[in-house]
Formats: sequence, C-alpha cells, structure tokens
Amino acid sequence: MKHTSRSLFRLPFTLLTLAFVIVTFALAAPPAGAQEKPAFAVQGYITAVQQPRSFEVNGRQVVVQPDTTFGMVNDTISLTDSPLRDDLRVGAYVFVEGSYDRHTRDTKASKILFRDDADRKLSGLGVVDRVVEAGPEPVYEADGYRIRVTHQTQVSFTDGYKSLADVGPNTWLRYEGKRDRSGDLVATQLICFPAKPVKFKGMGGSESPDLAFRPAGSPAVEKAVLQQGGPDVLGGKVKIGGFGRWGGWHTIPANETLQDRVSRVGWSLVPEYQKQLADNDPSKIHFRFYAVDGVMERAEVNSNNGLILIPTGVVSRLGSDDNRLAAVLADGVAYNLQRQLARSVSVNRVVNSVNALGYATIVFVPWVDVATSLATGIVNAKIETAAEQQRGRVALALLANAGYDPRQAPEAWRLLAPRHLPRNTSDLKYPDMSGYQLGILNLQYRNAQLPGNRADAGAMALSAER
Repeated sequence: MKHTSRSLFRLPFTLLTLAFVIVTFALAAPPAGAQEKPAFAVQGYITAVQQPRSFEVNGRQVVVQPDTTFGMVNDTISLTDSPLRDDLRVGAYVFVEGSYDRHTRDTKASKILFRDDADRKLSGLGVVDRVVEAGPEPVYEADGYRIRVTHQTQVSFTDGYKSLADVGPNTWLRYEGKRDRSGDLVATQLICFPAKPVKFKGMGGSESPDLAFRPAGSPAVEKAVLQQGGPDVLGGKVKIGGFGRWGGWHTIPANETLQDRVSRVGWSLVPEYQKQLADNDPSKIHFRFYAVDGVMERAEVNSNNGLILIPTGVVSRLGSDDNRLAAVLADGVAYNLQRQLARSVSVNRVVNSVNALGYATIVFVPWVDVATSLATGIVNAKIETAAEQQRGRVALALLANAGYDPRQAPEAWRLLAPRHLPRNTSDLKYPDMSGYQLGILNLQYRNAQLPGNRADAGAMALSAER
C-alpha cells in the first residue's frame, strides 16, 4: 500500500474562510449544473411494492404502465421487457420519469432507472468500532462498513500516527472506495488519525444541551454530571436542553423491570472499546439509557453526551422482541459515537448561521461533502439525509456485533411509522429509513451468518462501566 504524510484539519481558520466563501457563492449563484441534470418525477428508495402494477417511493405511489421501460441510471438503453422489471423490491433505489395524475395522485411511470448501489463510490468519516482482521491488509469496521485495506490503498497518517500498527478501535478514518462482491468496502484512499476531541465552548441548547435530573420526591433541580444516573432517579424527572417539545421535564417511571430491560439492551449495543476506556478519557461516552413517559413520540431521544431516552409508548409498540428495541436504541448509540467530531464545529456554525438549521447534524458529514452541498444549494436535505442514513448504517453493525438480528431494524421503524397503529400490521408501509436499511442489508449482510431472535435470550451481564 502507498503511504504518504498529510495534515488533517490543521488550518481551522482556512476551513472557516473557505466555508464562508462557499456560502457566499451558494447564495449568489444558481445551483451548478442544474440545467444539465434530467428532471425525475420521483427518486429514492422503494418503501412498498404492490406487484405487478405499482410501488411507493417517499410516500408517493408510482404506477407501472405496459409501455414503461426499465434500465440502469448510467446506461443509455431502457427496455419494456427488461429483466429489471422483476427487481422492483423494497430497498432498491430508483429514478422515475413520468407524469403526475392530480386526480389519483399517482405518478404514471414512463421510465424507471435503477441505481447500482453495489458499484457506487463511497466516502465518509467514521470511528473504528473494532478490527475485524489484523495484519498488513487489515479490515476495519467503521461508519457502518467493513473497510478493507489492500496493497493498492493510498494510506496516510496524521496527529502522531505513523503506520497501520497504530490503527485500532477509537481511531478515526477518512475513507474512499467501492464495495467488492462480498459487500466489503475496498478502500482506495484512507486517512488515519487518533481520537483527540477538541475542547470548545458549545452554543447552549444545540451543540451542548444542558442536562438536569430531578430525583424522586425532591422539588430541587440537581445539575447532571456525566456519571449521574442510577436507581435514585427512578420515579424522578430528566430534562434535556430547553428547545422543542422535548425541552421540558420528563418522568422516569419507577418500573425496575422496564428500566432494567432498556438499560440491558442499550448497554449490550455499546462497543467494547468504549466500555474499556478510562473514565477520564476525553473519548469516553458515558452512556445512560432510560425509559420515560410518553406515548406520542415514535423514536428515541438523544443528547450528545450519552443520555438516550426512549418513550414508554415506543417500547410498548415494539413489543417484547429485544431485537426491535435494540434497533431503536442502536440509533441513539450510533448518534453518540459520531458526536466526537468537534473539529468540524466551526464549519457547523457557518452552515447553521446561514441556513438556520438549529442543530448540529453537520458533524456527521465530512466537511468536503458539506462544501459540495452548499455549492449545489441542497445543504439542508443532504446533511439531514446523510446523518440519518449514517446512523441507520452504523446501527445495523452495532446490532449484528451485539448478537441481535439486524433484519429486524427495518421492521422496527415500520412499526413506529404510523401515528396510530392499525390492527393488521402486515400491510404497514416502510418509511425511508427502513428502505435504506433494507438496501444496506441486501448489499452487506446477504451472505453473513446472522443471529436468530434474541427476545428470549435472557439478561446479559452488564459491563462494570455501568
């Protein structure tokens, strides 16, 4: 493999200046290349299929006509009798040309093009959860991928790293590459650097939300510290920040059976390297998992310092299957594992100030991708989608590593999608997150030895870190 020396994030002022230039350009100029791109009526992951005549993408119904043609997005030929007609399945990514019928609210497809996700160039930034294979051509699990290093990979190091021998769990990787037939990402470029969180004064409420616990039976508010929590808060209240519907106080039910289950499943998902870090290590995330009263919310609630709350209504809807409960908690664990990118905070603040995002999702995306998003005028949607997909991808890896069945993750989000759960859940539609995860499962886990159902596996021994 090729080794080079390279400094990463060494000039924050330069990055900040560049970000301002890009923002200015984005506001002053029309989206680059907008006139050259074909206009698609619908595009995205298929989330429901009603063979042979229709399917759904992003909640929009697409009707297949007798003369609808099928092809690949990079090919010039599309045919009505193409075998791709049989590839209409949940998790496939499609581009649809056609007309919208205002009366039926359907899109009548004239052409359906498939994106070849197996051959896409992938790039990103993530922390190594574990070393799958060591040696001169190692395999790392990071950012939800199995990243394989070969003799052709251009590898560079920064911040004191000198060789692949320095790379292990808690190392950050900036990668580029493509999947091979097994689903592994074969890296063409790799930058390795240690976890060295940068101290900064976060903006209250968004970058560093305030936490507070109110113990049971006490009206006094006690400020939370990273290690705070435990049996003494059962029956008490917790508060995250002061913004949005989750900015107020929320009751932590004094139901030890419920709380033990949530904590057991949550802790089983935390990577081993995190459990083994010293308490005073700046990379340490002090995870805590609690169920809180709530029936209207349909997801977990995260702070960026390890506190993960799950409403009792979500637990109830997911039922007794620990696989599905784990899928939702894994989303929160994935969120926290990526929160250490304080190096990107300056660019984050630029984007927030211009686009009024109001939250720090930009830390999930390499800054170069953010620059591209700004220049094309689609920063909000791209950043939010990239953050959600990254969490979904990392969550699948966490589930598989902990012995859960990752195939239950799309089913969990399908159960949580509707506001009111119908009696017959077999006809529920998949939300976008499920569509993305089904695509990843098909690409990366098709040939994997996946575990069975862990719903009756019993309590797992908790780490002493609790």
